[in-house]
Order: sequence, then structure tokens, then C-alpha cells
Amino acid sequence: MTLEQDAALRTLVLAWYSHRSGADLAAEAVTIRRTEVLRPGRPGLLDLVAEIDGRLAHLVVGLRSVGDEPHFLRSGDELALGLLEDDDGLAFCTDALHDAYLAPLLLATLRGVEPRPGRISIVRDDEDGMVLDCGDRGDLTVFPWLADRTDPAVDLMVALERVGFNHVAAPLMRWQWDQHDLGLVQEPIAGRSSGWAVALTSLRDLYASGGSPEAAGGDFGSEAQALGTMLARMHLAIDRAFGRHPEPVAEWVEMAEAELRESEPSLLAAPDVTELLAQLRVADTKLPAIRTHGDFQLERTSRTDQGWVVSDFRPGGVLPSMFEPVPRSPLADVADLLWSLHQASTAAAAERDPSGRLGLAKLGQAWESRNRRAMLSGYLGTPGIAGLTGPHRDLVGHLVGLFELARSVRPA
Repeated sequence: MTLEQDAALRTLVLAWYSHRSGADLAAEAVTIRRTEVLRPGRPGLLDLVAEIDGRLAHLVVGLRSVGDEPHFLRSGDELALGLLEDDDGLAFCTDALHDAYLAPLLLATLRGVEPRPGRISIVRDDEDGMVLDCGDRGDLTVFPWLADRTDPAVDLMVALERVGFNHVAAPLMRWQWDQHDLGLVQEPIAGRSSGWAVALTSLRDLYASGGSPEAAGGDFGSEAQALGTMLARMHLAIDRAFGRHPEPVAEWVEMAEAELRESEPSLLAAPDVTELLAQLRVADTKLPAIRTHGDFQLERTSRTDQGWVVSDFRPGGVLPSMFEPVPRSPLADVADLLWSLHQASTAAAAERDPSGRLGLAKLGQAWESRNRRAMLSGYLGTPGIAGLTGPHRDLVGHLVGLFELARSVRPA
């Protein structure tokens, strides 16, 4: 690579970084670590990895003929990066993942198939990843920042597929470079609706009609039970894939108590919390700790024509703000999911009655109670799950309460 080419590539990286962060960097802050021509010619695709302040940035550059008028996936996302001279002459460069023609071309190139037209939409675009829904061609995820090891989310997804867990969009292609996960392609999921959206539909029906949750047009009870069953099956699959090790319940109590003390110390003085902690401290037992999903909420699930699936593996078994997977009780994932039922209930109430004058709290509590019971019934009724949770239902209930309390003080 000549000095001129290096300077041009760094200019593209700087433009990409400025679009993403709104901040400007000096050219000296960027070091090009990798370049690969994914597709030569015009239109073409160039994959770049660059080091920026000790972090590895990853971007896919679209190469267009000068004078081409690109079309972007979202209005306002005119992500032009600059000009680049290569063996095919001068190219006008865009962020390929936002380019309406080059994004599906990237997916086809990675899969080694001929590109074909079809709808495409941005599902997610943040520091964790760019996710594109390409319809029946599959889902494309590209990671903008790379860690110094394989991505735990992808590791988890691949392992679950290997042990036969089919409640997930199967990975069709894992895109890697030197033990870094650059992205992946997953099989398409037809007719999916976010778990959060399904819950909100149920709540809107209930708040509009009143009465009991089971009598509302969008009763969520059977869905909650099926969702609990799916979660239990995921934990059993994770156990097969990664194994388990016993941990004292007392350690989980200490960790949760420390989290409460740091974030919301007033909760520790509440009589019900004091009683809960006292009951768990005397539980002189060890229970299995496994790799969990981590921060498992309704938004990370989807209802499909074939049932419930895990549709978002971020953070992929990693607790928020951490990268390495942390083994914990599978009941912590259960608590995350139960906590998100409450979040849905309050969000739907605020949407319908911002002033709070309609008094929807009782309806919301009834909805939560019904669906908490259904979800726990589905989870705890799954054959084999008692080997992970322990056989004592009272202890299970206390631990779920503890983990849910700890989740309530973390950022939503």
C-alpha cells in the first residue's frame, strides 16, 4: 500500500467515524490494519479494519463509479465517505451498509450467491452492531467494533445451533478475520413480531376493554407460558454446550446485595427485602451456574409462525458493560424476563393514560400476575430444568425475587 493509498483509506475511516460519533479525529489517530477487496470493480466492496485510539474499527466501503447517484436505506443517511483511487480508477465511496444497493450486494458476496432484488431494512444500528433484514435472503449483522477475541454472542449462537436448539435464526455464515468476528449471516425468520410488541398489543386490548386479562382479546397467557418453555430449553441447550459448575447461593446473595447498596441503598431497608435476604442467607446450598443469555428481555425475543425464538443475542451471555461471559444462575435470565413484563405494563399504561387519571395500575398488576404465573409454569414445567434450578420451589421463588430486584436498579 502506497503512502497515498494509506492516506486515502484513513480519510475514509475518519469520515465513517465522524458520521457514527459526531466527533472529528486527526488522521494520525488512525492506523489501517487490514484491507480486503470483497468485490472488485464498480460497484465494488472493500473491507477495512483500522485501529482508532486502541480500538479496532470495522467498516465496509462501497465503491461506486464517479457520477453514480447512490440511494440510502434511510432518509438523511447520506453516508458518503470520499474518493479512492484503485486498480479500476477513481471510486466514489459510501458506507456500504447504508447503501440500498450495496448492502444486499455485500450479503450475496459473503454467501457466495448471485445478488437478487428484494426489500431490505435496518433493524439495528448502534455500537454493538448493524443488523439488516434482507427478507427471504437472510439477516446480515456486521460489527463496527472488534474485540481481541471471538464475539461471545456469535459463540453462543453457533453452540446452540450445534446442540440442536432450534428457537433461533440459524447462522448460515460466520465472517471472521484472525479470530475476530466481523459479522454473520443468519437464516430468515418469516412472520416475526417482537415479543415487546406482542405484549403491548395484549396490554392495549386490556386497557381498552377493562375486565380480567384472560377475557381481553389479546390475552398473553398462553404466549407467556410458551415463552417460559422456550427459555428453559435454551438453558438446557446452553448447559449441554458449555457445561455447569456449582456456586453457593450465599455468593449470589452477596453480589445482589452489593449491587443494591451501590445503586439503591434505600431498598435494603424495606421490610420485604430484608426478609428476602434473611431467608436466602440461611440457604446453605450450592446450585448450578451456567452461561446465560444476559439481560434477557421481551425485546430480545420474537413470536413467529413456528413459535417463539431468541431474536437478539446481544449481549450474548455477557452482562451489561462486560465482555467476558459471566456464569450465573439461569434464574437470573428468568428474572430479567419477568422484570420486562412490568416494563411493558407500565409503558402501555403511560401510552394510553399519560396523566394517570384512568387508574390502570390494577389492570396492569392483574396482567403481570397472570403472565408471571404462566411464564414460570412454562419454565419450571420443562422436563430437566429442575437439574439447573434445584428442586425446592420456595428457594426458586426467593432467588427469582432477588435477581429481579437487582435487575430493577440497572439501567433499562
